[in-house]
Amino acid sequence: MFMLWFKKQKAVTGHVMSKTDVLKNIIKNLDKKQDDVLEAAMNDLKSSGLLETQEDGFSLVLTQKGADFI
Repeated sequence: MFMLWFKKQKAVTGHVMSKTDVLKNIIKNLDKKQDDVLEAAMNDLKSSGLLETQEDGFSLVLTQKGADFI
């Protein structure tokens, strides 16, 4: 869901999904089952090097590897 959002935005390296974007486009669309795995999904994307988080812990930054992936 995160990578799909970046793809729809035609994002490039360094593109930021703000906390507001995360809340509006991801969290509000989750059902209870998906909500339970949200943090694990974010951690997987970060550990894979596709995304990084900003200091606020919510805003996501697309890395070069992530841009290549989408």
